Amino acid sequence: MFFANLKRKVHCSPPKFKKVKRYKSFTLKQSGWKLDENNRTITINGQRYKYFQSRRVHGKIKTVTIKRDSLGDIYVYLVTDAKNFEVEARTGQSVGFDFGLKKFLTASDGKDVTSPLFFANNAKLIAKASRELSRKRKGSNNKKRARLNLARVYKKMTNRRHNFHFKSARRLCLEYDTICIENLNVKGMQRLWGRKISDLGFSDFVKILKYEASKFGTVVIEVDRYFASSRLCHCCGEKNPQMKDLRIRQWKCPKCGAMHDRDRNAVINILQEGLGQRPRQETESDFTFIRSIG
Repeated sequence: MFFANLKRKVHCSPPKFKKVKRYKSFTLKQSGWKLDENNRTITINGQRYKYFQSRRVHGKIKTVTIKRDSLGDIYVYLVTDAKNFEVEARTGQSVGFDFGLKKFLTASDGKDVTSPLFFANNAKLIAKASRELSRKRKGSNNKKRARLNLARVYKKMTNRRHNFHFKSARRLCLEYDTICIENLNVKGMQRLWGRKISDLGFSDFVKILKYEASKFGTVVIEVDRYFASSRLCHCCGEKNPQMKDLRIRQWKCPKCGAMHDRDRNAVINILQEGLGQRPRQETESDFTFIRSIG
């Protein structure tokens, strides 16, 4: 690109080598590393490092990925071929869940899951750290410290959300045999409600839920996003066209006269639809992975 611009007499900077500190990750396969679980050390390209293990490693290690975040913390991800997990006692219960803005999960059995809005609760700290960063002189040590402070606030908020997702997913997989959810159009929801959808982290939660379900034998069924869960009466199956208006939260079925809460009626329909298509769902994931943090 540089030499093409020279021919067109377009001013641009010459190419230069990428700095080491700009590299965020690299992956090793069967060589270049050695893991010693007894001494909690890992040797990478001849250098030995101590690490803190998040869980025991099961199976044969296939790849080792080293990642560095914005704070400079190093994480080691071990991908193994382990597929067999110990399945705990099951309850035989099934449940339907619907994602929402006021409640993280609305349950068909009434055991709703509320979510603290992590970004909203830390908005003042983020704004303060951002202002401090913007006031520092470019290239100064103070600006570097302010940048790390802002990254630290974001990392703490992300870790709290990640912890909430994992604990909630694990608890649900231990409590239910079958979990029916809606296949969300997250991009469309972000265009409507913006930052709040990113704060709730629906997509990340679904991935974590499927991962935890693969360990405990729980079946996760995704109902099509175009299924009219809110407009159908779960008692008689009558469709109410007026329910396209999201402002209507309570409605009465014109056919059987049953009174419905919009969200509760939707999750019951999601449960019924999910159980109806259960034979077509896969009960095990294709792969699992183990992560080790160093």
